[in-house]
Amino acid sequence: MTPSERLGTGTRVVFALPAAVGAAMALLLAVYLTKFYVDVVALPAGIMAVAIAAGRAFDAITDPVMGWLSDRTRSRFGRRLPWIAAGVLGNAVMFWLLLNPPRVLPEAGLAGWAVGALLLSFLFVTLSNVPRQALAVELTLDQGERQQLFAAIAGFAALGTVIGAVLPNVLAGAGIEDERARMSWQATLYVGAYLAANALFLWRIRERREFAGRGRVPLVPGVRRALRNRPFRVMFASHVITAIPFAMPATLMPFYADYVLGVDQAWVGYFLVAYLVSGLVALPVWLMVAEARGKLTVWLAAAFVAVTGGASLFFMGPGDERTVLFLHVYVGLQSAVWLFVGGAMHADVVDYDELLTGKRREAQFSALWAIIPKFALIPGASLPLAILGGMGYVPGADSQSPQVVLAIKCLYALVPAALNALGLSIMWWYPLSESRHAAVRAAVARHARGEAVADPITGATLPPPAARPVDEATAWRLDHFSRAELRRLAAGDGRRVLTGIRARVLGWLAAAGILFALVPATARGGLETDPGPWPSLAIVAAGLALTAALFHAARLGPARGMCREPVAAETVRAHLDALGPFTPALTFPLSPRGERGQG
Repeated sequence: MTPSERLGTGTRVVFALPAAVGAAMALLLAVYLTKFYVDVVALPAGIMAVAIAAGRAFDAITDPVMGWLSDRTRSRFGRRLPWIAAGVLGNAVMFWLLLNPPRVLPEAGLAGWAVGALLLSFLFVTLSNVPRQALAVELTLDQGERQQLFAAIAGFAALGTVIGAVLPNVLAGAGIEDERARMSWQATLYVGAYLAANALFLWRIRERREFAGRGRVPLVPGVRRALRNRPFRVMFASHVITAIPFAMPATLMPFYADYVLGVDQAWVGYFLVAYLVSGLVALPVWLMVAEARGKLTVWLAAAFVAVTGGASLFFMGPGDERTVLFLHVYVGLQSAVWLFVGGAMHADVVDYDELLTGKRREAQFSALWAIIPKFALIPGASLPLAILGGMGYVPGADSQSPQVVLAIKCLYALVPAALNALGLSIMWWYPLSESRHAAVRAAVARHARGEAVADPITGATLPPPAARPVDEATAWRLDHFSRAELRRLAAGDGRRVLTGIRARVLGWLAAAGILFALVPATARGGLETDPGPWPSLAIVAAGLALTAALFHAARLGPARGMCREPVAAETVRAHLDALGPFTPALTFPLSPRGERGQG
């Protein structure tokens, strides 16, 4: 390892410190915000579900734009740090307002307050987090140093979630019994710590200047090339599936404690502390396993713990709170794993993309890593509330109907366990082992010397980008188009391609408009009551449709350019040949387990 790739302990601590405060803030929103708005602020559960869905949908749409902007930014302060500073300041304000809703607003005003504050808070978090994640990936190219950095981030995040779990009980023990007052105190304490930790981050952390300008690629071709990256496809598919249940236990834990176990809300803090302390204590062990057996081994083992422990919670009931506490210790063993092992594997995927494309696109990959899973997170965060509201959940009641209790148990335990098991099975096919990653870094260095290399995963010969049959500028230009569109361009039918793209833009915009219009129409009894699950689903679908419209709109300019200045037909055909045959977005290698490696 060269000295330039070594990160000191101070750098790791300063980089990871904001994760502690951010994790505590995220825990407060994930676990306590919903019940606070439903039971204390008296906003119906279904309307709160719609607010969460709307905020998450907007949040997902902004991610790829933020990744593209950050990779292309040039300033005297770098391409990451200015966005981080702007996002931190905006999120501090929105977080405080979200947790301090006015007492005098009518129900419609409260719904608007919740939607607006959530939407803007998510926007500012995106402004901060996408560049921050990219900066973590590019801070060092040494795999061991990366694992240490992401382990530090995971450790501080776990510590922050422990603080977030304990603080409500601490405030209650200090005599602050009013729910609104407790929320206000937490908001004030967290915002102060958040600003201080990030001020230290911005003062101490510096970007790598040699990466500036190496990520300036168009948005659409960047997405297409990312989806040709096999390790990314496997991780992405698993991540989409496991994102759906990710928010369910956090959202439903207070309801599970109240109505399944019949214990007071202090037990929510005990469960969270058990879960999070267990993960923090286990983190050094997971790190040693990763260094000895590989990151994929850690991923699969942690997923097994999540599946078996999560499913066991379905069989608990009144009087089982101590057994549930033990199960949270067991399930918590994997709670801190995903940030460090997922972050390190994500960084390896970006290195492999550099081998394929010659570009460093940390922010764009971070955004792609987030966008579809964030849409998947919407039903995980909002549908449980909508389902409970639709089944007759009574806010603030001492007990609920058997149907509601059964729904809470299924949504808290069985659904997450089943989807996590599916995500585990997909990750079994992840192909980028530690040895292959070392070969990737060596191949990137040989590309820089102008040498052709063998792809460590597929074995295919990869000339350096400057020596490929189609020059890189033209290849990126052609990657705005699908294979079918490229064949039309090769036949000289550019106008038909442009017309088809316009039709897609209009079609997806129309679909998004119709789906957004259906939000109030699908609400059972109107938005003045619990509207059921359909408005949340309509928002998810509308957000996906709007994302598709924006994706195709970004292709209109290049399509018009192809009509004015077409690329030679033989060049288009050479590009099609280089792409090879079409493969689905998720294609698994068929080599045996030992060949897939343990990365």
